[in-house]
Amino acid sequence: MAHRSEPGPEDDTEGAITVRLRADTTRLGGESGATLAVVTMLGLVMLITAAAVYQFGAQDASLASRDLDRSRALYLAEAGLQRAHTWLEAQTDPPAGVSLIEPFGSTPDTMGAGTYYTTILPDASNPGMSRKYYTITSTATVDSETRTVEREVMTQSFAQFIYFTEEEHLPGSVTPVWFCSADAIDGAIHTNGQVHIMGDPLFDGHLSSAHGGPDDPDTDNVPSFMYYNGNYWNHLESSAPSNEPYDSPTFGDGYELGTTAIGLPEYLDDIEAMAQSGGLHIDGDTEIVIGREGRDGPMYGTVSYRPDTGGDWTDVDISSFNGVLFVNGDADVSGILDGSLTVATGGDMYIVDDVTYRGADPIIGPLEGCDDILGLVSQQNVYVKDNAANASSCNIHAHIMALDTSFQVENYRYGSPRGTLTVHGGIIQRYRGAVGTGYLQGDSVVISTGFAKNYHYDRRFDMLQPPGYFLTGKYYELEWREV
Repeated sequence: MAHRSEPGPEDDTEGAITVRLRADTTRLGGESGATLAVVTMLGLVMLITAAAVYQFGAQDASLASRDLDRSRALYLAEAGLQRAHTWLEAQTDPPAGVSLIEPFGSTPDTMGAGTYYTTILPDASNPGMSRKYYTITSTATVDSETRTVEREVMTQSFAQFIYFTEEEHLPGSVTPVWFCSADAIDGAIHTNGQVHIMGDPLFDGHLSSAHGGPDDPDTDNVPSFMYYNGNYWNHLESSAPSNEPYDSPTFGDGYELGTTAIGLPEYLDDIEAMAQSGGLHIDGDTEIVIGREGRDGPMYGTVSYRPDTGGDWTDVDISSFNGVLFVNGDADVSGILDGSLTVATGGDMYIVDDVTYRGADPIIGPLEGCDDILGLVSQQNVYVKDNAANASSCNIHAHIMALDTSFQVENYRYGSPRGTLTVHGGIIQRYRGAVGTGYLQGDSVVISTGFAKNYHYDRRFDMLQPPGYFLTGKYYELEWREV
């Protein structure tokens, strides 16, 4: 008979172990499922993240591409603006009328990866204005991105310069004329020659020089200043903004070297034609007084003339003609202007006494509200006369042009110092004329003969000009904007 024994401790232990193993197996099976779920969830998260990253990356790439296209469209629109600006300057005369101009045809032009289309709209006031205004619009498209920019421009006048020369030399000489430490120039300067700098002059306005530029007839010239460099024998050519420790100019509105040349007019044909048609045209050497003293006091608003040998005066109301008076000969000029006037001579012009504005202080210049404008233009030279009236000072309110050759002081090398020559306006001349002699003492000039200079730009000439005044053929930017 079989004997069934009762379980012993070992059996209990074994059975307990077996039970625990089953329990552990069950627990392990649960952890594996949870792990699988976690892994699955992590996988889904990673897939979603990867999809999102891909999507964001695609979006970023798309945005980057669009940003690039927008930038390209802007550059292309700017190129269209500049091309239209250049087209304007290539015209013999500023386009007349107020009709919209399509300088390159009625269909867009292609450049690089995009297209652009430009128009020029003359201002409605142009037909009655000596200065012409235009709005250039350029619209460019690259792929799906379109940008439109506008530039407002006006014809540039020689009146916008305080200094303009063909060459920075004395007439008939290769001797340079220097801007020195005592000079403080508060307007724009241009020369087709080279700028000579001695010491620490202040150029508060923009300075430009065509020396070494594309129009320079001497191909060996390079864009540069001529620095005095401490002594007469060792001048230095350099495009750097200073030449320490000897020469340290200040450029308040920057400078450009090697620019295109601006042609100085050779003849006064256009001004003479205006005088012959609606102005005053006088033959022979003439004495001119503006606002002369009459029986009852100054005759403001008039210009008077007579032969330089004397005789009766002819008095003319300035508002009764087009503002241009031309003398076919030499002219002596003085007086106080109330109005707008250009006095031009086919010979030399002599400033025989102060020529000022009624709405100005002789030294300070035009006061607020002054609407007087004067141009003094000579086919040859403009001289400050060596006479008793100019023995201690001379004040000139005008924009001055001497086409051949200079604005200068008569007998500037002789006699005693004559005080200060004050000019409010600007000076255009083929060659720099001398107004005195002297020497530097620190940052000051000690005058030996002639005048000390006190020159200031008349800011009104930024927008205005004397009647019949010459244009440079360039266009001046007034405003830029993106539409």
